[in-house]
Amino acid sequence: MMDHIEPDELAVLALEGREPDDDAARAHLAECAECRAEYDTLARTAALGRAGVPEGELEAPPASVWAGIHAELGLAPELAGDPLTGGRAVATPAAPAEPRPVAELPSRRRPWWPIAVAAAVGGILVGVGVGVAIGGLGDAEPTPVPAVVLASADLAAFPGWDGATGHATVEEDADGIRSIVVDLDASVPQGDVSEVWLIRSDASGLVSLGLLDGSSGRFVLPAGIDLTEFTLVDVSAEPVDGDPAHSGDSIVRGELVES
Repeated sequence: MMDHIEPDELAVLALEGREPDDDAARAHLAECAECRAEYDTLARTAALGRAGVPEGELEAPPASVWAGIHAELGLAPELAGDPLTGGRAVATPAAPAEPRPVAELPSRRRPWWPIAVAAAVGGILVGVGVGVAIGGLGDAEPTPVPAVVLASADLAAFPGWDGATGHATVEEDADGIRSIVVDLDASVPQGDVSEVWLIRSDASGLVSLGLLDGSSGRFVLPAGIDLTEFTLVDVSAEPVDGDPAHSGDSIVRGELVES
């Protein structure tokens, strides 16, 4: 009796919508309940990915879904951030993050293949892809506790940036981790990047939170930051010149007000 068909081979067959060319493998697929069930699951995932989902029917999953996927696959710690949030926290120059080794993927047979098939077909991690991922993870995740809004700020334009607007919201999740969501409506000149800062109320110090990729981003706040001291949120236009200091060219700035 032949061994089970390898998962990667089943994934390719499901993507191409065909059965094995080899007679023995084809016979095994017809007789083996485990391989047939896995093949049928992958084929359904591929079909759903090709069909797509009508506009407006997708909802972004809560961060707990990615946390479950990350834990199930044994991914590296630096990949723990939710890829759908768009923002990323950047270590401050005073405390650079140490590089960490990439953890090996587990050798279990199934759970990550439906995700890989869905991604290969349509690049979908939201909606159908996440639905299959949850099925592979076992019990459904509990309903996440909504984040608590700690403070917010309306960001006003600096001279030379007429029409620019922004908003910042500080949130704290159920684990006590604080993050700031920054939205910016401004056109930054080509070749410059937008950087988010927290500044002391008396302008005696500042901390870089990272680069804003696009018009919105989420940044994890360093644990030691006192928001009663660093009350100003600033977004600056920075030339890509390797200088970590503030350029002095602020686009918008505003003061955090407790909620």
